Order: sequence, then C-alpha cells, then structure tokens
Amino acid sequence: MKPLIRLALIALMAVVTNARAGAITDVGNNAYWGGDNHGYGDLIGSSMYDISGANISLVGRILNIRITTNFAGNAGADTWAATNGIGYGDVFLGAAWTPAGADAHHTSDNAASGTRWSYGLNLDNRWSNTGGSFTLYELDGATNASNILNSQSFLSCVLGSQCYYRDGQATAVKTTSNTVRNTGLTGHWSVENNTALVFAIDIGGSALQQYDAMALHWGETCQNDVIEGITKLPEPASVALIGLGLLGLRLRRKSARATA
Repeated sequence: MKPLIRLALIALMAVVTNARAGAITDVGNNAYWGGDNHGYGDLIGSSMYDISGANISLVGRILNIRITTNFAGNAGADTWAATNGIGYGDVFLGAAWTPAGADAHHTSDNAASGTRWSYGLNLDNRWSNTGGSFTLYELDGATNASNILNSQSFLSCVLGSQCYYRDGQATAVKTTSNTVRNTGLTGHWSVENNTALVFAIDIGGSALQQYDAMALHWGETCQNDVIEGITKLPEPASVALIGLGLLGLRLRRKSARATA
C-alpha cells in the first residue's frame, strides 16, 4: 500500500470512528410547521425569521449543534412586539419525536400536544448577537407544561391585533420549576457569520451521550418559524465504514485513470 494511501486511511479512521452526525431540514414538503400558524404556513412575518436546517454531531463527548437561520445576528428586532425585541429561543432535545397530527407538517402540534422534551439548552443572554454560554437542564415533568415557557411569555403585543406569532410552542426552559434540574453542565454558543447559531457542550455523564437518535426543537422567542424533527446518529463503526467506502471509491477511480 502506498504511504499516502496508508496515511489517508489512518487519518480517516481517527476522525470518523469517534464521530456521529445527522441533519434535520426545515425545507420541503415534509418540513415541520407546528400548530397555531394563523394561516401563514411555515413562516410568519418577514424572511428574516426563516430557518432552513440544523446539523447535530457527537464527537466523543462533545455535542455540536448548528442551526442555519436568517435570524442569526438579528436578536433584538421588532421591539414594538416585545420589550427587548425578539430573541433566540432555547434548544430542546429528546431521544424520540412524537409530534401531534397526521399531516405532513404537523399543523396541530405544539408544546401541549406533541413531543415531551427531555433536555433544554438554556441561553444566558438570548438577545446577544455575538453569543455566550448556556446551561444544560434535564426536564423531569410528566408533560412540557411544568418544564417550559412558551412564546406568549416573551411577547407584549396582543395576538391578533396586527400581531401574529406561533403561540403555544416550547420556547425556553422554565428554570424556576421544581421539575427542572440543572445538570451542572455548561457550553458555549455563538452567532456564525449572521447565518447560523452554533452550540457546543461536553455532555459526558448525561444520557444524551447514549442517544442513537436525537430530536430537536428550536425557534425564535416569537416562534415565527420553528425547526423540529429527529435525526439518526449512526454508530461510529457505521460512519467509519461509509467513510472508508467513499475513500476507496475515490482511490479506485484515480487508479483506473492512471492505468487507462
């Protein structure tokens, strides 16, 4: 085996055997809309609120989440609707996704009828446009009702009076609830090039590290757009085989061209 190929294989194995990743999209015929869209469909308001997707990866004990949204860098907008303007909601996570409604967009689903979230990443300052820290909370209530604050908790405008937003959605961890437990784990989040929100945390010791699939919910504090869904996190060995297969195909093509 040529030294270059051997080094490439060693490097690939080192990277992929400990990495697990998946993606959730908010674009297309099966994109999640959620309930109470008030006739606006996926997006309420301007394109500034649009969310297009989320990527989730586990690299060893490090959980990374990247949410692609036009709202990145726009926290504090629309102060007429809220005292501090619209901010970034917390990220909710779970091992299973059980949305309400049989239609493709789950338009009857909200915090009361859908998935019970198991963990929440609670932002220190949801109106920052540079980033900050967040704390991982375990949500132990039998339903979301005692674990979360919904979008109504963050709006001062009167719904239906030239003010429309997706109400009833899980928006932030209710940190004062006795059904919510601070895990003591903290991470950092940032606004990336005004195109995405990026979260990273060492989840060693939490059940999140054992998930083979991860469900996610995120939206702005008005929840004018919401991304929700679940993605498989393949076992590291499976990812390695896929990566090695792709590398093998590439090397085979190069070899075929060289002997042609």
